[in-house]
Amino acid sequence: MKTTIGTRSKSVILIMLSCLVFACKPKADKQVDEIPEEKNEIQTIALVGKRGINQHTYVNKIDPFANSYLTLPEGYTGPSFDLKHDYPSDAPPPADYPWKKVTNNGLITQANSLDYVNALKEYISADMHKLIFDYDNWDDKTMPWWQSIWLGTQREPIHGMYVGSEFNAGTLAEQDINLTTFVYTLYDATSAVTLNRIWGTNLYGAENPNLSDVDAAQYIEGSVIVKFAFVTASGEEWAPMEGAATWTVYTDVDPATGKPSGGEPKMMDLYLMQFDIIVKDSEAAPQTGWVFSTLVYDKNATGNDAWDKMVPLGATWGDNPDVINLSESALIPPVTVNSSLSQNWINMDTPDYARSTLGWDGRLSGPNDGAVIAPAITTSKLKYDAVATVGCLGCHSSAQYKSKSFLLPAPFPPQQIGDALEIYDPGSKDWMKWFQSNDGKTPMDGGPGQIGLDYDMVTSFKAIPMWEAAMKQKVGTTASIQ
Repeated sequence: MKTTIGTRSKSVILIMLSCLVFACKPKADKQVDEIPEEKNEIQTIALVGKRGINQHTYVNKIDPFANSYLTLPEGYTGPSFDLKHDYPSDAPPPADYPWKKVTNNGLITQANSLDYVNALKEYISADMHKLIFDYDNWDDKTMPWWQSIWLGTQREPIHGMYVGSEFNAGTLAEQDINLTTFVYTLYDATSAVTLNRIWGTNLYGAENPNLSDVDAAQYIEGSVIVKFAFVTASGEEWAPMEGAATWTVYTDVDPATGKPSGGEPKMMDLYLMQFDIIVKDSEAAPQTGWVFSTLVYDKNATGNDAWDKMVPLGATWGDNPDVINLSESALIPPVTVNSSLSQNWINMDTPDYARSTLGWDGRLSGPNDGAVIAPAITTSKLKYDAVATVGCLGCHSSAQYKSKSFLLPAPFPPQQIGDALEIYDPGSKDWMKWFQSNDGKTPMDGGPGQIGLDYDMVTSFKAIPMWEAAMKQKVGTTASIQ
């Protein structure tokens, strides 16, 4: 059984991170022999999200091992999130991975992508089925999956989820209400070794990460990382979610805006819309080293339960920088999938909502992801009501230390012009920086001390900024945007 979360001070859920401004008041010196008394000091942090700079607040210090910023209600006796950060130092022996059988230890292609993604799903299905449907008997501390540290200021306390994205009505097919997604990322026993190399397993390591060794930051062959994306709308509110798997969270977030409501936290039901599986497979994807895949919920699919009805949306293993299509069908969502993208495969036998937010020219991007910007204005003042930008790989390719670029092909820090986000002109040299097929060691922005973080956005855009904030808070200094 899971343990109940202890007392935590309240904070505000924050979304995708890429840099920060941090300010705090130094604590007053304690007098000798005085009994320490915790003071609820409000801290401010400015974080770059997909729509620009957002100010957030939280109370007291940032703890790398905190489970949540919320305390469960008095009398709650159900399961709760228990951060697992005892990362292994050595990977298990290489297994007879089922996806390697699909490719015969060779390349992934458009022809074998469906079988490859199904093999990945089958590999993790037993554990994910237990996590989704038998959470009362899921033990975070004993199951062979780990989570990132430093995210306690964002996580709710039952499942350890945090806000992913917000979607205005009309973004996805059949969507006539505003939606918010909550996400949850897990690292398997092989991928968690890299977290050990960066963060260690104790407080000293958490406060003194290894961010100078590019080799240590790379993931081992066979690493598997998964990500859940649950949406706030039920099937009654949004028809595509009829019968979807349900989790209950405890949160103070307004489901229509993705931001704290200002009221007391409450229980809220969420519905599984998307599930991502990424695997380090340099034989299948020799340029990037990774295969990204996405499953989506299809209420009309065959199967015994909602997990069975999570079907492959697509796979991607490179960004085809040689394919530059500036036609409206490539840029205006929903875009037409370009079959010339040889490192990309999209399953057209999926619900319409799942393909509403594909990236430029049909590059893989799931409905939870932020490929579509609406509205947008380019640096040359070309306006779009909505435009498709990066797919999964392009967004993740900006993961590095220290981050110098935005998550999307836009100037940094991001600028809001009226209600539109400023972006680079499609197909321009600046735009194409997000559409390369680099290996994980290559940072998007070079320079002294810059290292690639092997496509790991959680480490790059969430854990590292919060670690930086905590260290500045610890010494009572103020950070500025880099």
